[in-house]
Amino acid sequence: MLNRNTVLLTGGAGSVGRSLIPRLLDQGPQILRILDSSESGLASLKSEISDDRCRFFAGNVRDSDRLARAMAGVDVVIHTAAMKHVDICEYNPFEAVKTNALGLQNVVDAAIDADVKGFVFTSSDKAVHPANTMGRQSYSERSLSRLVTPTVEELISISRPSGSVT
Repeated sequence: MLNRNTVLLTGGAGSVGRSLIPRLLDQGPQILRILDSSESGLASLKSEISDDRCRFFAGNVRDSDRLARAMAGVDVVIHTAAMKHVDICEYNPFEAVKTNALGLQNVVDAAIDADVKGFVFTSSDKAVHPANTMGRQSYSERSLSRLVTPTVEELISISRPSGSVT
């Protein structure tokens, strides 16, 4: 699904995004756009990765205009940008909602507007009956991401280490 396509990876300088980059490049994308709000994270990635297919985009998922520009001509979106530390999210719930929930909505809207072929949303939380800010966000995020593509099993296997159980 990635072969010869233009791929946008949000949160590319974060822990999940960074770990996916080598695997995504192995899938043969024409261009891999790596979007992150951390300038130092992007600079670090750029110094580590010497692949002409990578493009490093500074931007935040909270900024719908930036997402629209980054998404232009993209075939597949892999959304990993999020605040993931429960203690930080609990202490900063409004910031967590702006980034995780509203940011996802911005990414979904931009993907729909750009008519992307595929969308993958990653989430490390499996809350069914959420009891905290992080769980409530994650539950809502999964529902929202289904608006773009009903199934993403083709790409999920890329993010799972072999032998892992979900």
